[in-house]
Amino acid sequence: MKEKERCVTKSANFLRKIENHFTEIAPRYRKLRTTDIEPILFIERELSTADRIHGADIGCGAGRYALRLVKYLGKKCHLLYCVDKSGSMLSHLRNLFVEHGINHFKILHSDAHKIPLETDSLDFVVSFNAIHHFDMPNFLKEASRILKNKSRLFIYTRLKSQNERNVWGIHFPNFAKKETRLYELDELEHMIENAPNLSLKSIRFFEYERISTLARLEKQARGHHYSTFSLFSKKEFDSSLEVFKKNIMENYGDVNKVTWKDQNVLLVIES
Repeated sequence: MKEKERCVTKSANFLRKIENHFTEIAPRYRKLRTTDIEPILFIERELSTADRIHGADIGCGAGRYALRLVKYLGKKCHLLYCVDKSGSMLSHLRNLFVEHGINHFKILHSDAHKIPLETDSLDFVVSFNAIHHFDMPNFLKEASRILKNKSRLFIYTRLKSQNERNVWGIHFPNFAKKETRLYELDELEHMIENAPNLSLKSIRFFEYERISTLARLEKQARGHHYSTFSLFSKKEFDSSLEVFKKNIMENYGDVNKVTWKDQNVLLVIES
């Protein structure tokens, strides 16, 4: 097999693995993950002067951020498009929204690079902890296309260095090494600078004091709450998990009170 064909095959297998991960995890995803309200509040303030707006959540998953977004935006959010490549995730989002009596949304089963929306049709676009699954230059190009002039793109993510400093990056062997999809800030700034009709307006950093139990952390890891865990073979994962548990027990006096800091960044981009 030629080198180019080998790379294409490897890439296809990788994408299939990630897609299978989200299909499998969809029913329990919201229970396994932590949802940060702070970026939602920030975005609500940024859009406070807007009225009757249309937006999209790209890579919305099972709707844990989208639900809070439409609730905080209230009546001003006339319609939210919920866009994701995983049909299983979108099915759970639909059920969640119906359960909460929300009907001003539309589901779009699509990837982030060819969104079935009209040019210059949206007042805002958001993406929460999803851009490492995208082809960023093409996503930025597509976001620029669907956004109206002087509208906003909000990207909430964690940087590669931030990922290395959390409880998983520090104590779970090979977690940070396996996760090669995340970006550093200068990389994101460079891509935005080269994106058509987009400019970086501001950057907001967030830091959260986390507390959990070892039992909860083990449950999250076994549930593959981060897609990073799907990049491990079963043997690698089992071995790393045992070392992780040992590391936690050695570094914390009380395994029922494991503390660390999570860090994220929010990029505010203007079209």
